[in-house]
Amino acid sequence: MSTSRSKSKRTSRSRSEMKSRSAVFFVTVMILFAFTPFALAKKNKVAQSGMTYLAISMGARETAMGDASTAITEGIQGMWHNPAVLANIARFAASLNQVNWLVDTKLYGAAAAYSMGNWGTIGADITYMDFGEIMGTKRVDKSVDYRGFVLTGDIGVQDYAIGLAYARRINDKFALGLKVKRLHENLGHASYVISEYDDPTTGEKIRTRRDKEWKIDDWGLDFGTIYNTGWKSLVFAMTMQNFSRDMKYWYEEFQTPMSLRMGLAIDLLDLFPGRWENFDFTLAVDALHPNDHTERMHVGSELIYMDHVALRAGYKFNHEIESTTFGIGLNLDYAGTNCTLDYAYGLADFFKDIHRFSVQFIF
Repeated sequence: MSTSRSKSKRTSRSRSEMKSRSAVFFVTVMILFAFTPFALAKKNKVAQSGMTYLAISMGARETAMGDASTAITEGIQGMWHNPAVLANIARFAASLNQVNWLVDTKLYGAAAAYSMGNWGTIGADITYMDFGEIMGTKRVDKSVDYRGFVLTGDIGVQDYAIGLAYARRINDKFALGLKVKRLHENLGHASYVISEYDDPTTGEKIRTRRDKEWKIDDWGLDFGTIYNTGWKSLVFAMTMQNFSRDMKYWYEEFQTPMSLRMGLAIDLLDLFPGRWENFDFTLAVDALHPNDHTERMHVGSELIYMDHVALRAGYKFNHEIESTTFGIGLNLDYAGTNCTLDYAYGLADFFKDIHRFSVQFIF
């Protein structure tokens, strides 16, 4: 009898020690995440990438939580935030997104994914940036137009990416995902000088120009993992987004806005079992290491009531455009179909505020 009691005490003591260590680990990592961006913020890497629309946060839920999205994104929205979570899709899912971005530009995203059971999940998406009408110009002599140029019409700027993704659950705690995307950018037609000389009679510069379509087609890569630690609801995730080789239009090379992200998320109410049973309150933190900016940190929270209504808020540290974010979400079930409607509002410095809309279906 005494032996079994001592074994029981040792077991309960070891379990409590494991929980304490997990708690200490969680708090330590959160603190490291909090101070890492500011410790490394002296490095100045601003404006070293192209196709920057790829860095705009797509999902309304994720953005409303300060874009602390690496560990909290769910379902089909993982096509843009962490492809590993596609492994959690049980059947078929689809999503539509719209971002009302800066200076009347808009970003659109559509995606669908299908679960193949033990074989994993496949998905496809398209991201399109709408710049509106951008008028082209052409230099002319002031005898033709007093301004020294004439309008040539809409230059037809195009930016879009088409992606294919695959995700698979390795075990009940760990999943990984990969997304390959075809990148296309077309900045329209424009002429450039190939030779010039001074007219010996008039002294005027004579330039020979050649017309060119300035476009790039290349490949990009996203990779993500997600790990359920098994302690409460603590989740750790990591992504590498927009990896690409160097590209160039003229002489200078550039990359897409590549970013390494690490995120933690936990439902804080799990720390108080038996209370607030109708609520969930998630806290999420992301640390980012981008190739075109100094290090950043994103913090977000989400309060859910009865799995149907969600209120969200977040903040992005070390951002010049969008910092404070808010949002709301509705989760609806009808005839075996689940539908989530999400909205996010972002405060933008020096520009009109930013609005995002997302709808997701699970069949």
